[in-house]
Amino acid sequence: MDKKRIVILGGGYAGVHAAKRMHKAFKKMRDRVEIVLIDRHNSHILMTELHEVAGNRVEEDSVKISFDRIFAGKMVTVIRDEIKTIDFKEQRLIGVAGSYSYDQLLIATGAEATDFNIPGVKEHSFYLWSIADALNIKRHIKDIVWKASYEQDEELRKEMLTFVVAGGGFTGVEMVGELLEWLPILCKEHGVDYNEVQLINVEALGNILNMLSDKPRNKAIAYMEKHGVKVMTNSLIVNVDANSLTIRDGEVIKTQTLIWTCGIRGTSFAHALELTDGKVQRKKVDAFMKSPDYDNVYLAGDGIWFIEDGKPLPQIVEAAEQTATVAANSIIQTIRGELGLKTKEVAPFKSNFHGFMISIGGRYAVSENNGIVLTGFFAQAIKHLVNMYYQAGLCGINGAWNYFKHEILNIKNRRSLIGGMAAYRVPSYWFVFLRMFLGVMWLIEGINKITGGWLTDKTGSKVYWGSTDAASGATAAIAEAVTAATEAVTAATSAATGVVSAATGAITSATTSATTAATEAVTAATSAVTQAVSAASQVVADTVSAASSAVGAAVQQYAPPLLKEPTALFNWINTTFVAAAPYFFQVMIVLAEVAIGLCFIGGLFTFPAAIVSLGLSIMFLIGALAGKEIIWFMAVSIVMLGGAGRAFGLDYWVMPYIKKLWNKTPLAKKSYLYMDEPEFTKRQMERRMAQQKDIVE
Repeated sequence: MDKKRIVILGGGYAGVHAAKRMHKAFKKMRDRVEIVLIDRHNSHILMTELHEVAGNRVEEDSVKISFDRIFAGKMVTVIRDEIKTIDFKEQRLIGVAGSYSYDQLLIATGAEATDFNIPGVKEHSFYLWSIADALNIKRHIKDIVWKASYEQDEELRKEMLTFVVAGGGFTGVEMVGELLEWLPILCKEHGVDYNEVQLINVEALGNILNMLSDKPRNKAIAYMEKHGVKVMTNSLIVNVDANSLTIRDGEVIKTQTLIWTCGIRGTSFAHALELTDGKVQRKKVDAFMKSPDYDNVYLAGDGIWFIEDGKPLPQIVEAAEQTATVAANSIIQTIRGELGLKTKEVAPFKSNFHGFMISIGGRYAVSENNGIVLTGFFAQAIKHLVNMYYQAGLCGINGAWNYFKHEILNIKNRRSLIGGMAAYRVPSYWFVFLRMFLGVMWLIEGINKITGGWLTDKTGSKVYWGSTDAASGATAAIAEAVTAATEAVTAATSAATGVVSAATGAITSATTSATTAATEAVTAATSAVTQAVSAASQVVADTVSAASSAVGAAVQQYAPPLLKEPTALFNWINTTFVAAAPYFFQVMIVLAEVAIGLCFIGGLFTFPAAIVSLGLSIMFLIGALAGKEIIWFMAVSIVMLGGAGRAFGLDYWVMPYIKKLWNKTPLAKKSYLYMDEPEFTKRQMERRMAQQKDIVE
């Protein structure tokens, strides 16, 4: 039986979301279904973050996620090609590199900027709808400020230092936010007076951010104006040339920088397809995202025209993903039905938008989610959390961590949520001596345990939490001491009683020699009592000393504990695991301490050694087995997680090799736990190329 082929055209928000959903549905049916994603690029672009690249807050790589990172462990075959047209009757896509047949097709080619046929916009403004656009804006702004620093003509310098962002929607306001942070930095670098800079946001409608309610909108406007932005509403641009733009009321703004974010439409490619049109080059679909023209053609994302509650769907990420979900479910149901498998009814599209978040630079944002309005720090934090959640769903914890590094840890010039607190980098060579010292300390701990008999005492009694023999011995010794002392005291009492009785008899029988006899009797009694008590005291002292030694032997390897008693978690671990094999754990502790000590000294496997070091330290802490010095061990172990072994250590050579091997494993790809980009063995690459070759016709 031939495989059922699903082709997804476009690797944006909708296309990637649909591909992952289909993989989940068909991952156990690789011999009957194949999923192909075609895109002219090799990366998924985070379109909503392009303003950060244009405003020089983050680097280009931070908004690009390679398709290998997303699909290397999935049954989705990615083809890089530019499709020129689609023959719907023959069910074939025709591209530059070849043609591709399909059984089910999902078109998710997104949108493109529109100029509304305003003269000069296309020729003299900067769009912000691709990586190339963002980089072009970034280069231009750097160049224009540099040129302005040399310009002597005040009028021309004013024109060069006037920056206009057309459009008061999300993209326009976010672009303004980047510029209000970046321009002061650029001016300082080039010796330009920032007071000469004019930043203007021009909007044709009566207000900006029209998708927000009044409160967050007004907060956004107030923040922008406070930082010197001129917000111009009811200001339709009617003409643009190389050095100015003209507003409908006749006002002319002299500028050499116009960034156009006034609207988008369906792509020219999609518009040219022989499918039923909606408006603004968007194609009509029904409630299941199916084209009215063909039963096996679906559309999703910014390029569709669907009316809900009397309004067209907004061109936002949530709409793209939700339409992609409905389209994917429809295709999954169709394929399963054709294969004779059980299917379930697909629910028609019903939007469920949670809200909107708009950042105005890296330190301020406004948001409105499920009726909750936030501004400033908390709104920006929510935006970061949502973006991290998206990337975690896209390519695992690896993606979320990369986003956190780009947006928080690696930001320069204090342009992040926490300013520049995490931006400063301490060179790793400063940690070499600290790393080696930590290693020596762990090695000493291990050697002390070896000399203390931890490897030879197979009873496991050295593991304090795994054996009660020492404690039981101490208790028995104390009990014996008490018994012996009691017997000694009893004997002394008996002796004294006998002597006193004898003295009394002597006094009664011989009155004339009473004084002499009494003196002799008392002397004898005193001597007897003294000897008895002395003997009893020595017994008690010897026994208590022995008991103290027994107790001391049980715990002498530990410093005064930081906690008074073990925690409940430690007791559970103790009872469940350690008590079952105390000698095994005793040996493992010794070997672990020696191993991590040597690893730190040599700078080998520093990261895993730091994890083990931290784990052991925590165990000693919660078990009430370690003093305050354990906090030092834990703190330095955390520092070692930052790659300290690559500075004058063996990790400089070892870790890149191990990383390369790990990134080639299927487990790394399936779990998204690869480091940097996934890699492929020669055999994996041959298999991959063969799959792509079979698809191209």
